[in-house]
Amino acid sequence: MREGLDERHGVSKFKQAHEFRKAAKSTYRFAKTASDRGRDDAQFGHSSSSYAHFPSENVLDRVMSIAKSLYRCYLSCNDAFPPRQTRAEWARAVWSEACARVATNPLPLPQAELFKNSGMSLITDIKTKIMHSIESYYGFDTSHAPHSISFNASRAYILLTDMTFIYRDCSPDNRQRHLPYRHSMIQRAINIIWFQNKDAVGIVFEDYFTPMPIPAIALALTAIECCIGEWSEGTRRMSDLDEGRYRTTYHSHIASLTEFGRHVSARGQLEQIQHDLLENARQHAGVTPGRVTGSGRFSREALDAAHQYDDAPSYYDQPPAGPSGG
Repeated sequence: MREGLDERHGVSKFKQAHEFRKAAKSTYRFAKTASDRGRDDAQFGHSSSSYAHFPSENVLDRVMSIAKSLYRCYLSCNDAFPPRQTRAEWARAVWSEACARVATNPLPLPQAELFKNSGMSLITDIKTKIMHSIESYYGFDTSHAPHSISFNASRAYILLTDMTFIYRDCSPDNRQRHLPYRHSMIQRAINIIWFQNKDAVGIVFEDYFTPMPIPAIALALTAIECCIGEWSEGTRRMSDLDEGRYRTTYHSHIASLTEFGRHVSARGQLEQIQHDLLENARQHAGVTPGRVTGSGRFSREALDAAHQYDDAPSYYDQPPAGPSGG
């Protein structure tokens, strides 16, 4: 007989030994895990029932997915550029809420990159989603003909001067501007970002968007302004990812919205704008409308002129007819 394993018996015995080693290792891992759990029970005072089951990968994926969406809600509705400590606090908060929504025991917070992101990635994503709407809603010409380039550069300059792009109605010479924060592109951006359908974050996490938060409106305005700025040379050129510039623009819009709301507080115009933006967005998502009670800088002339439109209806439904409608 040949030394070593033969054809009939050697291979079979080898397989049996291999399976035995696998079973032994599995038993060792199980015993070690049970021992570690017992040690943790003794150290932290947990009962063994709290370890009745461990979350599957499916549960972890669900928690992570919800946590990501919640974190974007925090950035959108509170502050797109929070300091590092605030981001860490939000990470713990959204992870805890995500665990609760999945109805699982609190899980260890992962050191995930998603919780380290700030408004930059959010604004970049928003710009990508709305840039083609900017062309049609503000009347930019995609042709590279000289007269189109000249028109686009002039158009961008006018829109960015004194925040003209936020007004629903403007005279051709830009001297008369009416209905601030009523331009239909603002509604369009909000619809695309947070209310695309019934599964969008604005619907799933509706409490965060009721009433439409000022930071969320400011974030949409920041993305719109940056997209318009990319037409300043006559053809659309992707702008550099300058976080400092985006942050400054974002906080400027929050300040302007706050000042506007304070100036027209007696008439509740800002609250009405927040209400209309939310209701129209919900309708866009296919949700039955329900009554919601709402809770750059303007010149003094512009703020005073706003009083003329206390009873203005919602004007967010359709894009303007042409370039003069910005």
